[in-house]
Amino acid sequence: MSGKTFEGQVARMGWVPGAEPRPELVEAILRHHGKPVALRDITPTVLGVCVGALIGLLIKGLALATLPWGADGGWLGMLAGLMALLGGLMSVAGAVFAAMVSRRHPVLMQFASVNLLTLLIVIYV
Repeated sequence: MSGKTFEGQVARMGWVPGAEPRPELVEAILRHHGKPVALRDITPTVLGVCVGALIGLLIKGLALATLPWGADGGWLGMLAGLMALLGGLMSVAGAVFAAMVSRRHPVLMQFASVNLLTLLIVIYV
């Protein structure tokens, strides 16, 4: 009778709340499925967001005359505008390149995709 209720099944399994799997069980599962999956680092994502936001803000500011690198910025404006446009072009080119080599360099794809996504969000929002 005790095996038909939920509590009876739990008691029969010997389940303990918060229990962790045995290390040898984890190793056996990883061996069965091949190489262990490498955990992704958050650093490329954070760098992609920072660089994309910086380039996006520089590009967005090109149309504003009140900013130092805006429409009436003089030499500083031209230099900052040139850097912003080159950064935007490099973001697109980097994303295309990262897509081509993503199997060998997944971290580059992680950085480039987040960078381009952030750049587009900053420009269009």
